[in-house]
Amino acid sequence: MRIKNSLNNIIFNLGSTFITYILSFVSRSIFIYTLGAQYLGVNGLFSNILMMLSLAELGIGTAINFSLYKPIAQKDNNKISTLMTFYRKAYSLIGCIVAVFGFILMFFLHYIIKDANTIENLRTIYLLYLFSTVSGYFLSYKTTLVSAYQKDYTLVPINVAMSAITILGQIVILMTTKSFIYYLFVQIIFGFIQRIIINNVITKQYKYIDFKTKEKLPKSELNVIIKNVKAMFYHKIGDYCVNGTDNIVISTFVGIKAVGFYSNYTLLITTVNAIIMIIFNSTSASFGDLIAKEKPEKRLEKFRVLNFLGFWFFGFATICFYNLLNPFITLWIGNKYILDLSIIIPVIINYYLLGMRVPLGIVKSSGGVYAQDRFVPLIQAVVNLFFSIILVKYIGLAGVFWGTVISAFVPMIYRPYVVYKYIFETSCKKYLIQYTQYLLVVVVNIFVTSTLCKMLFLNAGWVNLIGRGFVCVVIPNLLIVVLFRKSYEFKQLISIVKENKGGFRSGKKG
Repeated sequence: MRIKNSLNNIIFNLGSTFITYILSFVSRSIFIYTLGAQYLGVNGLFSNILMMLSLAELGIGTAINFSLYKPIAQKDNNKISTLMTFYRKAYSLIGCIVAVFGFILMFFLHYIIKDANTIENLRTIYLLYLFSTVSGYFLSYKTTLVSAYQKDYTLVPINVAMSAITILGQIVILMTTKSFIYYLFVQIIFGFIQRIIINNVITKQYKYIDFKTKEKLPKSELNVIIKNVKAMFYHKIGDYCVNGTDNIVISTFVGIKAVGFYSNYTLLITTVNAIIMIIFNSTSASFGDLIAKEKPEKRLEKFRVLNFLGFWFFGFATICFYNLLNPFITLWIGNKYILDLSIIIPVIINYYLLGMRVPLGIVKSSGGVYAQDRFVPLIQAVVNLFFSIILVKYIGLAGVFWGTVISAFVPMIYRPYVVYKYIFETSCKKYLIQYTQYLLVVVVNIFVTSTLCKMLFLNAGWVNLIGRGFVCVVIPNLLIVVLFRKSYEFKQLISIVKENKGGFRSGKKG
């Protein structure tokens, strides 16, 4: 059943992501031509600022999600109801806190944005973003229950339909009014409607769950959640400082337009990453079930396959980004939006390093291992901000991203140690050796593919872009198959694919 639900989530989410991002690219193209890079920068900056406010969430969502695995497996509906009621109350309080601090922060925007005076209606735009964020805390908490049941695919039709309506509405607004504020109004209105619909659907789908039960969590269980939340808060702060401050640093030291230029690259990277993460996120609840039922040796076997899959997917994406990002941007919106390769290199290095931590993160989160490395994200955050702020002054935009790369070495060493010690109960030495091997394969692939692309497809144009894409698809995957075809991980991966071929259609259990 674990594999069946994972397959359902993957197939439905892949389809929805493809449709949504195709429409998003059309919308982004029209956005650029009607409003320009400055408002793109505003969008990216406010997303980072509101991510900072979301630190008030403290990691409660992750802690509750972990706490739901056991009662769901035991079909303990009373316990599930108690947890979800606690979650609802906690998120309502968090929503109020975010609203208050978000409003106060509005008066300090001119300190964060270097060229704030050039942006019309800045505070109005910010308040619209804030409202959109705050409303989510009051209406979106029930989706955690669906994820814990591994039934995310049941919400896909609603998400796709509402996303399509929203994006099409925004396109019409941009073409007729060229107003960023009206553009945001469309996003907020339809986003609000989407949350209400999903909220009602979940309530009907899980009639046996009382989201407003008067039962309270036992003190012992509440203490466990609080302990995990405290640990998760360190992780939240660290993750934000590493992944959510780049646009703020760029806006403060370089300018809001630079944020807009960079946001085009992040759109492409996050689009590809969203597709990859569908596969990995769909395994999260399955791993939670696996950890609850299986011995450490069995957990490690499954993880090795997941880690190999991570190397293959994230390594392949990294190779493609190196060779295809600038040619695609040139053809899409013009060479005036191009960033130098010296800036792109640290961006894609960080993407690979972050991607290779995903399998570890899934296992760590599924196993509820939060407290053991709670200070590591804070160390990484300090390293990241220190080097990013220092380097941006000397080498400009690239310095922000090199600071992030340098900080990535902190969890790269410690996270495997924690996961292997507390979940697999063995040494992580073999993992680190394998990690180095995977990295070398990616570096060799980048060298080979970039050399071939420069030799064969030097000029701009769609034909040359397709040619570059063909090289990036064939060479890396061929080399990976040749090098790893006899490995345990590759054989297991092929075995899983064969066993579950047609599993979605026939409903095979795994």
